[in-house]
Amino acid sequence: MKFFLRGLSLSLLCVLVSCLWKSPASLKSPGTIFIRQEVPGYQAIRTAFLGQKESLISHGVSAYSLHRVLRDSHSFILTLKCSNLEKGVDFFRSLGFMAAMDKAGAGIPVIWYGLDATERKYASQSKMSGGIVIARNEVRDYNFWLRCFQSESHHHPGRKYKNSGYSIHYLPGNPAVVLVVHEASDVSKAPSFMTSAAMNGEMKATGVVGLEIWYGINLEEGVF
Repeated sequence: MKFFLRGLSLSLLCVLVSCLWKSPASLKSPGTIFIRQEVPGYQAIRTAFLGQKESLISHGVSAYSLHRVLRDSHSFILTLKCSNLEKGVDFFRSLGFMAAMDKAGAGIPVIWYGLDATERKYASQSKMSGGIVIARNEVRDYNFWLRCFQSESHHHPGRKYKNSGYSIHYLPGNPAVVLVVHEASDVSKAPSFMTSAAMNGEMKATGVVGLEIWYGINLEEGVF
C-alpha cells in the first residue's frame, strides 16, 4: 500500500508538472510581434525583410507594417501579425532571420510580443501618413487594468493629435505585460502627452508598474 500511494503521488506530481510545463502552449495562438532594430536605411530593412516572404508565410506571418523610429532615422519598427505567436517568435529569433538582417547591416533587435486580446488591423498600403505609438506596460493585475482601460474614452483634451485603431496584446506573467498600440495623426505630439503628469497618474492608478514606449512614423503596410 505504501508503494502504491507513493507511486500514485508521483503520478499526480508528474501530471501537475506536465500541466505546468505545457502552460507556454497558450502562446500557440494568434498574436503580434514588434521588432525595433537599427538599420542603415529604409530600403535595406525592406529588402532584407521581404526577401524572406515565403519563410514568413510558412511560419504563420500574414501581415506586417514598417515604421521609422521618431527622432532616429536609422532605426525602424516592424509589426507582424502571426497565427501562432510561439512559432513566429521562434522564427524571428532564429539564426536564419538574424543572418539575413545582418547582411542588411542591422543591429541587435529588441523584440516585444503578445497574444491578441484586441487584434491590430492591416491592409495593403505602400505609402502611409501618420504614425504609431506602442506602449509596453507591466501591470500588477491584467483583468483590473483591462477593465480600467475599457472604461476610458481615450479622448483626453491634452492629446493634441487624433488617436485611432487601438489594439491590445497580452503576455501572462508576474508582472503581466500588456502592449497597447494606437495610430497617431501626428506622432511628433505623442511623447509629450504619453509622458505627461496626467497620464502617469492614470497609469499608476490602473496598476502599471513599468512602462516603455516606442514612437514610429508610418511607412508601409502589407498583407501576405
